[in-house]
Amino acid sequence: MLKGRELSDNKFQLNALDGLRGAACLIVILSHTSNEGIYFADNLDFSGIGKSGVFLFFILSSFLLTYPFIVKGAEAFNNNFITSYFVRRFFRIYPLYLVYLLVALFTSLLLGRILQLDKVIGIPFNLSTREFIKHLLLIQGKGVSWSILVEFKFYFLLPLLGLTFSVLLKNRILPVSALTVVLIAVSQKFWPQAESAINEIRLGYYLPIFFMGSMLSVLYHHWKTNNLIDNKKIALLMEISGLIAAVALIGMTPSISAWLLNHPVPRDFYHKQFVLYGFLWAIVVFATITGTGILRSVFELEFLRYFGFISFSMYLLHIIPLFISRKLDLNIPNDFPMLAWIFLAVTIAVSHLTWMFIEKPTSKIRYNPSARFGLSFGNK
Repeated sequence: MLKGRELSDNKFQLNALDGLRGAACLIVILSHTSNEGIYFADNLDFSGIGKSGVFLFFILSSFLLTYPFIVKGAEAFNNNFITSYFVRRFFRIYPLYLVYLLVALFTSLLLGRILQLDKVIGIPFNLSTREFIKHLLLIQGKGVSWSILVEFKFYFLLPLLGLTFSVLLKNRILPVSALTVVLIAVSQKFWPQAESAINEIRLGYYLPIFFMGSMLSVLYHHWKTNNLIDNKKIALLMEISGLIAAVALIGMTPSISAWLLNHPVPRDFYHKQFVLYGFLWAIVVFATITGTGILRSVFELEFLRYFGFISFSMYLLHIIPLFISRKLDLNIPNDFPMLAWIFLAVTIAVSHLTWMFIEKPTSKIRYNPSARFGLSFGNK
């Protein structure tokens, strides 16, 4: 089992958030396998919850990446810190993303010819050279890569948001909360969630989720600096709120909603509920790190933390075995009892390798103005 948050700044380590990231990844995997009619147990249908997992990723990223700006305040806004921030983000995402796109590009160009097929087959999706460039430039996103484009675009906005919260508003709860509400309202005016397309790559539609995550960093900073962690009544209130929000999120699983309502619910029924998802997941995240410990103990489980460490690889790669069985007509019956578990095992194995040999080494690249080419390797 992997120990510690090896790819993040240990000064801002919150172990339960690793487990939450792992849970987000499992939510996406459960959704996509169920969408293909492949279940981990009889009648356990999780189709339609993939967006929920992605939105949890968005909340966690915006919270964790904004928090250092909130803690450091004006000290964070210098060339070295900002450059270091962008360097770390680039090398955390782009190396594996580049390999992923190259696999899609070369399989699209060669696999059909090798197998002597009369169609193009790209794994995990068909990708032309022009589309490859568009993906790198964050202009186009196929398959699960749409969320990478959305999140990476937010990275450019995040320092400005952190500057506004920490320096202009002095991390004061009421002004920050009021501004967040205004920003959400404005974003919904220009990019209403009801008008978004499935897997829309424009950042605007998802801004409410990121704004909520960034606001959480201010709330958590206030919580720590005012020692509210020692207030048992408030901790209990947060825990109860988190549990209620978690139950609500479970209820938003279409199959569960259909069972509760005794009426069919389309699997994409909740896909455009960005604001609701963001609000509920923000409560769960905050309750996990400030509550009495029920949620925290769940998300600090070792297997969830492990999935959290390799979650980026799992998120990108889990679709490949599903794609192969579907596109190459392997004729494996969907009701084969161990099929879902085999897919999961293959995904974990490959993801561990890409984490070890791609993510882990490249994520240690740091901005160092005194080093050659301005880059160095290390955890500090």
